[in-house]
Amino acid sequence: MEHSTRLQYLMERLTAHTATEEELDELIGLVDNDTTSGSIDEVDAWLEAQHTQQLPVYDAARWRKVADDILGSDKLFPEPVTKSAGRVHILHRWGWAAAIVLLLGAGTWLFRSYHQSKPAVMAINSPQLDVDPGKNGAILTLADGSQLVLDSLGNGVVSRQNGTSIVLQSSTLQYSPGGATNNATEYNTITTPKGRQFEVILPDGTKVWLNAGSALQFPVAFNGKEREVQLNGEAFFEVAPRAAQPFKVKVRQQLSVEVLGTSFNVNAYTNERHIATTLIEGAVRVSLTNESGRTLVLKPGQQVQATAESMEMISGAAVEKAIAWKNGLFNFEGVGLREMMRQLERWYNLEVVYEGNVPDVKFFGEMSRSLKLADILTGLERSDVHFRLEAGRRLVVMP
Repeated sequence: MEHSTRLQYLMERLTAHTATEEELDELIGLVDNDTTSGSIDEVDAWLEAQHTQQLPVYDAARWRKVADDILGSDKLFPEPVTKSAGRVHILHRWGWAAAIVLLLGAGTWLFRSYHQSKPAVMAINSPQLDVDPGKNGAILTLADGSQLVLDSLGNGVVSRQNGTSIVLQSSTLQYSPGGATNNATEYNTITTPKGRQFEVILPDGTKVWLNAGSALQFPVAFNGKEREVQLNGEAFFEVAPRAAQPFKVKVRQQLSVEVLGTSFNVNAYTNERHIATTLIEGAVRVSLTNESGRTLVLKPGQQVQATAESMEMISGAAVEKAIAWKNGLFNFEGVGLREMMRQLERWYNLEVVYEGNVPDVKFFGEMSRSLKLADILTGLERSDVHFRLEAGRRLVVMP
């Protein structure tokens, strides 16, 4: 069989998860022995095309063994990257054999820092670090101050307030307004603790996804000239259009995001450097609430990074990175260690502390939020950082 045709056949077998270990070895040999670099270019293009596709179910134990065998070989990895060069193909960053295992979804996540000699690879689970990932769940605080733990309730009506029915269905909370029994505005707050995420459909039909460690306050019915909610943490909004009733998100008494009908993400965690508003579709107006009242209007693909005193517009923002959490992923493209650990801390319900001079490394890659903590930490330990998990989910990060 002609070289290129055989290569294509083997790649198709890998995509379908029907390739044998011998066929994977054969693919490695074809690329290793090709002095023209044509094979690696072909595999590179194939991986880029397949990277975002939904792949068949895999045999995790089998591919973990393959990952250990293949990715343990130093010859499969390129020389370390010493400076950023913009968008780099998967193969050029991680090494093509590593990228194959990543594509196969073997529970193995590949990343690299700028100074390490080769990419690190997630290894087999470590029982000492076996912490389950976060899940759907939230706490609903009603207008009278009473609280409902939503992940402990079954489907059905959980409350009625001022003519509005609140229904829990398949891990989504939906508000359905009826005739108000009085003119008072009543507010609810939905809170996602660490290790929880949740979706709520507001009384106007707006959908909101809350990331871990977040809270959203809103009225049980939008009866005023504006639809206003208060956010702490991170949320993705799909706003129901009402031209005569603008939708506003107030953020930490620092920022106001005004929309008519659009989808956008707001990251406003108090332990992050700035509030990031990323527009996916439509248009939003972002305003500081200080005396300057500075305002910026975003177009799709733009992001505003704001502090209490200033705002900066980022054009060509990494939209996929901003909303990866909503799609069940972590995106660590260009993310430093401490920023990465803050994300893990929220999702795995951890207390992260640092001991000693922990190196400031950056990582690249994308991984599922459904992985256990062990699948992440055992690989991170190959980038000059180490971990100790103590009682009470206290994770110590060490050099």
